[in-house]
Amino acid sequence: MSWDYWRLLTVVSLTGFVGLLFDQMILFMFIASLLYALWLQRAWNQLWSWLQNPKKNQPPTAEGMIDDICRQIESVRLQNKSRKKKLADYLKQFQAATAALPDAVVVLGSQGQVAWANTAAKELLGISWPRDSHVRVHNLIRDPVFQKLLTAPITKKKAKIVISPVNSDSYLEMKIVSYMGNGRLLIARDMSQTVKLQKMRRDFVANVSHELRTPLTVLYGYLELFDQDSPADMWRSALPVMRQQTQRMNLMLSDLLVLSQLETGEKKLQHEPVDISVLLATIAEDAKQIKEYKQHQIKLELDSDDWLLADPGELRSAISNLVFNAVKYTSEQSIIVLRWTVANNGAYIEVRDNGMGIAEHHLERLTERFYRVDSGRSQESGGTGLGLAIVKHILKRHDAKLNISSEIGVGSQFHCFFPVAKVIKKSKALK
Repeated sequence: MSWDYWRLLTVVSLTGFVGLLFDQMILFMFIASLLYALWLQRAWNQLWSWLQNPKKNQPPTAEGMIDDICRQIESVRLQNKSRKKKLADYLKQFQAATAALPDAVVVLGSQGQVAWANTAAKELLGISWPRDSHVRVHNLIRDPVFQKLLTAPITKKKAKIVISPVNSDSYLEMKIVSYMGNGRLLIARDMSQTVKLQKMRRDFVANVSHELRTPLTVLYGYLELFDQDSPADMWRSALPVMRQQTQRMNLMLSDLLVLSQLETGEKKLQHEPVDISVLLATIAEDAKQIKEYKQHQIKLELDSDDWLLADPGELRSAISNLVFNAVKYTSEQSIIVLRWTVANNGAYIEVRDNGMGIAEHHLERLTERFYRVDSGRSQESGGTGLGLAIVKHILKRHDAKLNISSEIGVGSQFHCFFPVAKVIKKSKALK
């Protein structure tokens, strides 16, 4: 600021001295002041143009107050630019973080329009940003439960289970939360697995109750009917039935205990070389001893002499379950094939039969607890409905998978696939 005063004083003084020489001091001082004012105006105009478009125009170079203003403006501009860059980086980090969330997040405007949405929103809700930007969310999700959730007071917005608008087999937990005053966030989480597990738990409790109620009803009926004075003939005819029902309950509880131990990992898994050729031959002989065996043709197809690293007891239990089921649910003289194959990507134990087959819609649920294709036949054969569930969990403990395929009138195939790391050469196993 002082520089401007000294400059003005210097200009006026010099022009006054020159004007004094020509006896025109006032005129010269007036002209000098006018030229100085025009020069300042030009500098101010240049400053204004620079403020309007700093990228295109250059700032004024006049020393003094204008230069100080330019320096101050440039300093503030650089600070704002740095602050804006930081905010942009924060926004990118926030969007990247929310985009990585498995839950759908949709930022809603004051009228319920989509202001922003992450990647999961497209997968779970079908809302894609920026495609659906400024579209009201109630036009995108028309489920009545969600519509009520959207219009409910913000203090009463509890989470609701809604069917996904993208996939009718998926269930979403939706809730709306407030943020920054009037702002609203729609959050949706995939609850399909939880809903499925809850249903399985309800089915499990119902099935256990039903399965135990039947033999208990039989036993209770006989006990109500008999007393100490009942004739021996009545007891003689009832005892086999009572024993059968008791064995059925005992078998069911034993299977439930085994299944629980497999699921919780209470039983330590043994890793020993198992000769699959000997194991399959032993299981084939065991199958001939069960009461349902009726001249079935059990064949062995051993394509390899390699052994398998596994828990001998659990592996025998799993394969026995598959073979005994094949004997129980196929007709007399049916063909049952036990095959052992080693390939580049792993090893297979296959149990194949030429029975009546299983309808395709049953296959996905066969390994569920108590699930039966034909409950009548299962009860007649004494099955608990837990065999394939046990097989699945045993294979899972061995990093193996159970694949089931079947065709009505042709037969069924149960493939137990083991990773190649579980295969061991016979020569190495015998050392």
